[in-house]
Amino acid sequence: MVMKIRYILLLIITVLGVSSCYDDKGNYSYDPKNDIKITFDASYFEAILGEKIKLTPRLTFAIDSNDVDLSYKWTFLGKEISDQRNLEWVVDTVTSNHNVYLNVTDNRTGVTFSGGISAMLSSAYAKEAWVVLAKQNGKSVLSYIRETQEDDGSEYGKFTYTDIPDIYQLVNGEELGTEPVRVLEHFAARGGIGHFWVLQNGGQGCVDLSGEDFTKDILLNDIFLDGNLPVDFKPIDMIDMKWLTCVVNHDGKVYTRKKLTNQLYNSGYFIDRPLEFENEEVDGSRMVLAPFSDLNYTVMYDKVHNRFLAIADLKKETAGKVVKFTVDESGYAPDFARLDNLGNMEVLHTGYYEVKEGESGDQGYYSILRDRTTGNYYTHDFRVNAMSESSNPSAFPVLQCQIDLNQVINGTSKNVFNVLRSWVYGDDFGTPYVLISKDNELWLYDRDAKMPVEKYYEFPQGQIITAIDSESVGSRRVAIGMQSGEFYVLDLTRKAVNGQKEKLIYASTHNFGEIVHIRYKVCSGNGWGY
Repeated sequence: MVMKIRYILLLIITVLGVSSCYDDKGNYSYDPKNDIKITFDASYFEAILGEKIKLTPRLTFAIDSNDVDLSYKWTFLGKEISDQRNLEWVVDTVTSNHNVYLNVTDNRTGVTFSGGISAMLSSAYAKEAWVVLAKQNGKSVLSYIRETQEDDGSEYGKFTYTDIPDIYQLVNGEELGTEPVRVLEHFAARGGIGHFWVLQNGGQGCVDLSGEDFTKDILLNDIFLDGNLPVDFKPIDMIDMKWLTCVVNHDGKVYTRKKLTNQLYNSGYFIDRPLEFENEEVDGSRMVLAPFSDLNYTVMYDKVHNRFLAIADLKKETAGKVVKFTVDESGYAPDFARLDNLGNMEVLHTGYYEVKEGESGDQGYYSILRDRTTGNYYTHDFRVNAMSESSNPSAFPVLQCQIDLNQVINGTSKNVFNVLRSWVYGDDFGTPYVLISKDNELWLYDRDAKMPVEKYYEFPQGQIITAIDSESVGSRRVAIGMQSGEFYVLDLTRKAVNGQKEKLIYASTHNFGEIVHIRYKVCSGNGWGY
């Protein structure tokens, strides 16, 4: 037994003794003091396709490094990419979480030492950016505005922008289509960068694009069961959840597909039968685009019956079920419009907000209402919680109060609405703002302070705001698109709102065409991934 134990210990010591090197080619007189340790200044590096990267390894020798004869071999994904000590390599692969390895061989002993650094290699278009859909010369044009943050010593850093007009044509070598409507970033459970649906009613119709490089993946018309498209099919909106995808036609009818697997961006087929609730076709023309994964549903305003409903996405079997919210009757104040029947109130817009950073569960929904009888305007704030196996989602009335918007909404000016997320980071109190445009003016309402609405920024005369997006992380920056093709980024931090810093961050010099929709490309996270 003692001999057996000694044998095992000797074997372990022998294995450990060669763990830092390999391929000793029979050189059993190897001196362990000749070890070479290979390290890098960082644990990983990031680069984009086509970029030349330079890596300088640090070689630490156990003995004098002047008396060595070394050869080098850099490999990536099993392919040799250099035989020099320092690496200069043009990135030709898109991948993440794979190592670039350096093998250093001591030619006198035949012993090879290995070190590696993780590579995060992406397409030039895989980074966070503003995606802009516009109409130019009668055609749909999709553009990409890359946003880069630099540390300049200020609180949030300096942002710079690179305009890449007509990225679809650039990447795919063909025209996108005509009659653009909107864009939607959507995700798969396996992770990875989100894809982008482009909704349009002309040309090839709605198309889904890779989030990595904007190459065409699939056409919406090709994923209806048996090729049966709905009559007069002209989509105006789309919601893509974990298990259910809803596409909304111009007449308000909702067509759905259940995914075969949530690991893929697209699986399963749409059916040409409209979504129903209580034996009636649902009018889904006012779905509220908001993070759904924690809630397991999407909120929808049913304008036919003037009420809020939920479309379930809890699991594959029940995805697509339409349900009412459960509301504690004692929670209704006398002047709060009921969620199941808003009465004389007309909903002009509904957006969402985060209740508290990093917490699942409750999510807020904020509407601007108009009383059809008096013409008065109101804010309408309620919160919802998640759907579970045992119960429908619950809703909680928060507050309804009158607001004077007569100087902003006059019946003739163009109005675009946006509710900011209001994430809270440390000492930053978030962005609890509602934005309403009036032609070339942007007006702001602080829903926490409840002060009168005020003009935040005025763009040049003749420009008309047609699109607003605030999905950048923290909603501290807002993109503004114009009918005449201009694109702007505004600062919505507290300091900017309080007049302590410049509001305008970026004004593009490129004319993108008549901008119809903007979406910030979050890639993953920001509450949208699952």
